[in-house]
Amino acid sequence: MYSTYCKYDYPIEVFVPETPAPKGGFPVIFVLDGQRYAQMMFIAMENQMLMSEKTEVQSNIIVSVGHNEDGDRNRRFYDFTAPAEQYHFPTYKGKKIEPVPVGGAADFKQFFIEELIPYICANYNVNRAHFSLYGHSLGGLFSLWCYLTESNLFEKYVAVSPSIWWNNHELLQILHETTEKRLTPVAIYVGGEEGEMVDDAMTFYNNRHSASLPARFYVALEENHASVVPTTLSKALRFISS
Repeated sequence: MYSTYCKYDYPIEVFVPETPAPKGGFPVIFVLDGQRYAQMMFIAMENQMLMSEKTEVQSNIIVSVGHNEDGDRNRRFYDFTAPAEQYHFPTYKGKKIEPVPVGGAADFKQFFIEELIPYICANYNVNRAHFSLYGHSLGGLFSLWCYLTESNLFEKYVAVSPSIWWNNHELLQILHETTEKRLTPVAIYVGGEEGEMVDDAMTFYNNRHSASLPARFYVALEENHASVVPTTLSKALRFISS
């Protein structure tokens, strides 16, 4: 799907359950970095649906929102990072991350609002009141940024190992400056072997402005930045279905 806001052609895949749509239409999960995670999530969902009376996982349409393989890393930095007056590129494993185009999150959000979501609503039997956003790493950063800046866009937000470290922890500053209470449930999962990312995720969770709302925080012991995804998929599905 070509976005006039982002000037980019996004690979989109839509996974539709074979089960009949519930009354009102299917809930929908939009999966960032979908070329990596959407099919995995769909399979995990179908497996849990075999024992839905115990897992309490509902049937969802899963929309994979990906990037083209050429230039994937650079485009992810652009789409998933918020606009800012200046940017700090950190050092990683002793090497400074080379500057790449960043700050395109506002346009990427408009792609959802004006193009992708209307397309899904027009072409599939869905329930607009039950749309969720799932993101990992930089995708998790974007998920939490949307949670703070456009909380009503999705019913629920899931952030796995969110890159809260980005741009000198600017997301924590945005959280601090956001005085209104969030009305949207959020789940944050992180691997126990992810060092400072665990502290960052816990800080965000503990300081959110919606302590009375359904929310989840989970540290997956012995899991790293990659293995945390399959480890927490079932938890994410249960959270979204709750």
